[in-house]
Amino acid sequence: MLRSLCSSISLVGLLLLPLGIGCEALAEEKVHESETELAKKTQNPVADLISIPLQNRMNFGIGPNHRTQNILNVQPVVPINLNSEWNLITRTIMPIIKQPDISTTNDNTWGIGSTSFSAFLSPAHPGQVIWGVGPAVQIPTTTDDQLGSKK
Repeated sequence: MLRSLCSSISLVGLLLLPLGIGCEALAEEKVHESETELAKKTQNPVADLISIPLQNRMNFGIGPNHRTQNILNVQPVVPINLNSEWNLITRTIMPIIKQPDISTTNDNTWGIGSTSFSAFLSPAHPGQVIWGVGPAVQIPTTTDDQLGSKK
């Protein structure tokens, strides 16, 4: 669309050049506008935007041997457009865990912990208050008893 706009502008370029308007300026303005819109969407927890945030936590000083636990949370957020008025926003949190054996200095258990899943029904065009309502469930996906309760 931007290319066709620039092509149209170049056809009437003689009229626009005296005004100091060119394709580069219009393209730059469009990029700035989309960056601003993207920044707003990334801050909105119920925005119509697919994202896969990764959160890494390291817990130091575990047990008498002062081991380190590492938890990488993979958190995909997937919006589903139900109609022009409503979105369903799904969010999953899957922890990938390195759990140190506290009785030794070198054994670890690696695997997946319990997964959390939530789904929020939210207006497609929220006003000043952004809201969503829906269930949150925990799924027993642990690959080892040391990484979760399996309940």
